[in-house]
Amino acid sequence: MESSEVHETRQLTQKALATRQRIIDTAWRLFATKGYEQTTMREIAAEASCSLGLAYRYFASKEDLVLELYLWLVLQLEVLVPTLPATSIAGRFHQLMHALLEIMTPHRLTLVALSGAALNPLSRAGVFGVEGAEVRRRARASYHLLVENARDTPRAAQVEDLVTLLYGLQLAFVLFWLQDLSAETRQTKDLLQFMNELLERLRPLLRIPGIAHLLSRFAHLVEPILGSRG
Repeated sequence: MESSEVHETRQLTQKALATRQRIIDTAWRLFATKGYEQTTMREIAAEASCSLGLAYRYFASKEDLVLELYLWLVLQLEVLVPTLPATSIAGRFHQLMHALLEIMTPHRLTLVALSGAALNPLSRAGVFGVEGAEVRRRARASYHLLVENARDTPRAAQVEDLVTLLYGLQLAFVLFWLQDLSAETRQTKDLLQFMNELLERLRPLLRIPGIAHLLSRFAHLVEPILGSRG
């Protein structure tokens, strides 16, 4: 039987986790409804029914709450990729983007509200800033699994190039989705289908040295932003 001290410690831990999650959920909701710039830590704490000091104990700034969203998103990649069937790289990427959109949809307004800060390289909340380096590293690791476990995985020298291409496509695709005002995001769905067809046709062309060289050049040009090779 557990001692009362152990039981109380476990209860406190569960309570702390619940409070932390409540602060996160509140912040993301306020970002969506009030806007990121207009939301303050004081408002987040008040809406989360906790003191400002307690909110700061878990998150030093509202930028940390944005980074928490990025970490949550990359965790979705880490959960989804191992479940993908061993089909083509294009097919696996298509299924991943479809699943990711479903998961992100409840948070779309939050992501829209954060888009300005996310694209600001000088902001701690920037996707491509120093604070986001770990998120980019983990995202690249997931795309490694996507490529390496596909039935048409390329030679080792091209894996990193494809990882960079797919990660870049994901970020561009999400940005397009955030701006898509068409009914039921029809334009995003059409773009996803086009990307699938494009990747299916591109993959065999990587056997051609000139095409492979162009992909390698592209990858090396954008890697300083998307994250270095593992």
